[in-house]
Amino acid sequence: MAPNQQKDPQSVEASGRTPMVQLTRAERLKIRLVNMKEQVSAKQQERSEKKKKKLAALANLMDLNDRDRVHEAELARKRDSESKSSGAEADLTDEPQTNKSHHEAERSSGVEAADDGFFTVSSKRKVKNRHTIRSTPEQTSTADATDAETVHIDQPQTKRIRKDEAAGGDSLPDDTLVTLSEEQYKALSADLRRRKRRLQDVPALRLREMGQRALLETPQDARTPIFLSDIQNLLMSGMIGQKSPCRPDRWCSTEKWVSLSHSVVVILEGLSLYHYLSNESQFEATNRIFNAKLELMLPQQAEGMIIDEIAQIPLTSVQAKKLIDEHGCLESAVALNQDPTLFVRGIFNISGEGPGMELPHLHPDDKFPRTKLLLSALQMVDEGYPIPLQGELHSRFRAYKFTKPSYKPVNNHSPMYGVDCEMCRTVAGVNELTRISIVDEEYRTVYETLVMPDNRIVDYLTQYSGITEDIMKQVTKQLKDVQREVSALLPDDAILVGQSLNSDLNAMRMMHPYVIDTSVCFNMSGIRRRKSKLKHLAMTFLKETIQENEYGHDSIEDSRATLKLVKMKLANSIEFGDEIMTQQKRLQEIANACSGDSITNNMFAHSAKRDRRTAIVNVGDLQPRLKEIIQKAEQVVPKDTSSAVLVHEVATTKEAVRKVTEIALENSLTIANLPIPEEDFLLDKAERSAAKIDKVIERLWNTVAHNGLFLVLMGGSAECPKGVAKIAIKRLNGTEQTSAPINS
Repeated sequence: MAPNQQKDPQSVEASGRTPMVQLTRAERLKIRLVNMKEQVSAKQQERSEKKKKKLAALANLMDLNDRDRVHEAELARKRDSESKSSGAEADLTDEPQTNKSHHEAERSSGVEAADDGFFTVSSKRKVKNRHTIRSTPEQTSTADATDAETVHIDQPQTKRIRKDEAAGGDSLPDDTLVTLSEEQYKALSADLRRRKRRLQDVPALRLREMGQRALLETPQDARTPIFLSDIQNLLMSGMIGQKSPCRPDRWCSTEKWVSLSHSVVVILEGLSLYHYLSNESQFEATNRIFNAKLELMLPQQAEGMIIDEIAQIPLTSVQAKKLIDEHGCLESAVALNQDPTLFVRGIFNISGEGPGMELPHLHPDDKFPRTKLLLSALQMVDEGYPIPLQGELHSRFRAYKFTKPSYKPVNNHSPMYGVDCEMCRTVAGVNELTRISIVDEEYRTVYETLVMPDNRIVDYLTQYSGITEDIMKQVTKQLKDVQREVSALLPDDAILVGQSLNSDLNAMRMMHPYVIDTSVCFNMSGIRRRKSKLKHLAMTFLKETIQENEYGHDSIEDSRATLKLVKMKLANSIEFGDEIMTQQKRLQEIANACSGDSITNNMFAHSAKRDRRTAIVNVGDLQPRLKEIIQKAEQVVPKDTSSAVLVHEVATTKEAVRKVTEIALENSLTIANLPIPEEDFLLDKAERSAAKIDKVIERLWNTVAHNGLFLVLMGGSAECPKGVAKIAIKRLNGTEQTSAPINS
């Protein structure tokens, strides 16, 4: 047939074939896209229905779990009431406590009790019911409602569905599972997301290297305790949030600290590390609650109660804001309000009445107390200063000498001395002292000498020390001579000033309680651990050029430079030369300008939101110092009772424990001070007293809400000043709270 010849329509119709419609490519693609959408919509609808069925099954399972919790709670309450009526042995509070069998029964059932009115399932699985009912056709026809309910509990709905499917039955009977509407599906999905977030957003605490060193499981000769300042920093971080200037990062790391519900601190005055270790077997509940048990360095008992020092943290967010208004930033306020010599007085032999630093008048050249620049014992440990602390540090510095046999309390008029040393490397593989220079506040050289090291010099380090072989040929003075002469020169309350003075004191092999380190109190980088060189500090602040001698450093020049820097800082403010404090003060000024008088900046948003109040429960009358602290907090917001510090002075430990159980959930921070009489730990009473204290700790633990911080401080005694810090965060399963320790 010719190409241009067309078929007759009648012949085509007669053949019985449908005429083909000619479509363009775009039309064909459009039809294909519509078909694909229909297929996808059908699959999506199928998946959506499956999701709804799964979600409905999960809802049924959650409902069953909730019923189990309620049922177990009722059983536990019945057992609790029966144990109380039977008359349990009286403890320190003389009140019936939940007996041991009660908790064992709860643990065996996999359910832990909480004091906020509901029970939570623990991580331990329930013991399977050995009498599981296996239904037969005859049993099914004759089973009553109770048996049916039992079968329903023992065999969840989802498991029965799987068995039916495996047997070839229908996948999901309509009368078994209620079909969810779109609104019910969305509401149930939102509820599951909330539950998931609640399980994930839990606070945690991990021990760093310094925290692990303080663990009681660490051998005593390798153990380094944490300080009460570390506990203060932990509590301040919990009160103020992630923007707290005093964080516990030195010894631990905190995760999701914003989720802390509240904090309960129990101070056991008179209970020492020795008492605890000697009667550890009696602290059954305590050892079950706490895995993190750390040795705690405490101030001298004569210096006042531990609660006085704990209360030095800002007790409310409003009080913290007032401190910022007065001092520019909270870090400056903390530095000016804390006593850096508190623990130093307990480590060194310091005699005299009182701290001696609260003289009525400042030094005529100073604008703030020079004692506020002193390194604390905690800072001295962190910076590597020789310090006679028991444990690993005691072994390391055993051969060191004190600069004085005993010391007087430091004060605002104590003299300052600039110290700088030069060292050379010896065959022992260390740098040993070869030159020392000391200048007074008038920049006069009061001591300078060359020293012959005990070991042969292998590297004079001339480019740094300025020491050469020719200079050392005639030197005969030894280190022990220098130690004796320095001890005779320095007054009992002398303040040593230097750049990284820990290196100089280690070279001198001497220990001194009062030091000011320019590498610590000056910071140009804005990062606390990144230190500036003395040469750069002198150029920036003094406009002087030092350490430019081609023959090495001049120790007299360096000593004078450090003294000039410290005196310049004292003549200005505590944040002078400290970029970290300066930045915080600048940011605070901007925040105040933007927000006016209201607390809306990030630093206090969290604290203002959840800082209901702080409560202090004390057995007996409060000490005058603590009353003064509380009065200052009350003066900030005299009309705002929601931010007030509530004080409860009670007569007995029994009343104190009862009061804590009543008010703990109402406060952001609750501090309970429970003194332990010395006679309670005499030989014939020690075990019984330890068991009673253990019951008190267990009862107070039961008052802590989920995600609550529980801290027990065993505050030492006159015979043993060492204490113990026990830390836990209550989780949803009610078990031990801290996460696994991590290294630094």
